[in-house]
Amino acid sequence: MSTFSIFEIGRSALLTAKRTMDITSHNVANASTPGYSRQEAVLEPIIQRQATVSGAGVRVVDVRRLRDQFVDSVLRSEAAKKSAFEVGKDVMEYLQVVASEPSDSSIRSSLDSFWSAWHDLSVDAGSASARAQVMERGRSLVDMFKHVGGQIDALSLDLESSLDASVRRVNLVSERLVGLNVEIARAIARQEPASDLLDQRDVLLDELTELTGATVSHLSDGNSVRVSVDGFPLVDRDQRYDIEVRYHPGGTEFRWVSAPGEYTVMPSVGGKIGGYKEARDAMVQDFKSEVESLFKAVVDDINAIHASGYPISGAPGDFFIPDGVDYLNSAQVAPWIVADHRAICASGVSGDPLDGSIALAIADRIEGADGSVAPSYNDMWAAVIGRLGAVGQKVDSGFGVQEILVKELQNRKDSISGVSIDEEVATLVRQQHAFSAASRLITTADEMIDTIINRMGIAGR
Repeated sequence: MSTFSIFEIGRSALLTAKRTMDITSHNVANASTPGYSRQEAVLEPIIQRQATVSGAGVRVVDVRRLRDQFVDSVLRSEAAKKSAFEVGKDVMEYLQVVASEPSDSSIRSSLDSFWSAWHDLSVDAGSASARAQVMERGRSLVDMFKHVGGQIDALSLDLESSLDASVRRVNLVSERLVGLNVEIARAIARQEPASDLLDQRDVLLDELTELTGATVSHLSDGNSVRVSVDGFPLVDRDQRYDIEVRYHPGGTEFRWVSAPGEYTVMPSVGGKIGGYKEARDAMVQDFKSEVESLFKAVVDDINAIHASGYPISGAPGDFFIPDGVDYLNSAQVAPWIVADHRAICASGVSGDPLDGSIALAIADRIEGADGSVAPSYNDMWAAVIGRLGAVGQKVDSGFGVQEILVKELQNRKDSISGVSIDEEVATLVRQQHAFSAASRLITTADEMIDTIINRMGIAGR
């Protein structure tokens, strides 16, 4: 090895230590950056075969981005499921608030008050105040059902708004992914660092899969990805496709847009968007249908009994007036009863205003004590609340399982890709020592050359 080759070896060591410290410093600076993946220098010896030596130092041949695609894939899949459960959990919690059970401002409480008013009227059928109570509590019952129905409809609209925003976000993220695919391919072709661009792409892939439950395929070129939802591509190298959402009486429809004006209905979409659809089309609508069925039963049953009785004034008729289609939004206490409480049919005997048999029959029907096989309205409402609670428990359990699983997978990912400040500082200290050693090597070589040139042969002169 020539004396001058020592300089080249020392120089390579200095440059390598500096490059490694630059990479380590970059890791430290991005320790808190969302989606950042730890980087490390890949080193190799410089081979230079000569008569006496076979090495000429060291160099950085690559900057490795620490990432595990398998862990990423599993984490994305489970995170999408967690997001769907989270939507369902939030919706069920809201519906339980809407139900307001147990409380004094609930359907159960309104039914109890309505029963009490009819029971009091059956005892004193001629009482003007008792009739006024029946009318007022009938209106309160209608208002309570309308209030619950209105809150359910508002929730449905909120879910539609969230769905619309999420679909717009999916299309925007898809557009950005196409741009990053192109940038990454260009950077790699120019042999430029692409790790940070890959991190940006992975952050968007995480978001897109969480929204849709999409699958990510890394293509054979090693630079691009394909993202698909149930077989429908959203991103394919430098191509992208939009999705749309439409609402119908039968439910929510997703469309994959292949070209302007051309689309295919998507059978299913997962992730948060799928959770919104499930919440809107199933959870919310099922609860609304059950509430509406209960109200319809109350209206129809009481109307049937009421119309069989006799008022103090006027002709027999219905107590409630529905439109026959949308009971929750249209039903009301009959206007003629509101105008004149004597129009309430409490008597089962024509011409006997003191008879309270019809009022008692209505009270018994509300209580479920009329001898029929039909349950009381409170029992029917309790069954609705029971089913709501069962669904809520199922969703809570599913969310809890997914939360634990995602946390474990995230910890696994962090152990691979995350930045440990302690480890990076240790690496900096190690590279600092290497830099100092390389500097000392060059200094020593310089001293050797100085001795050879300037000091050899001085002795004996």
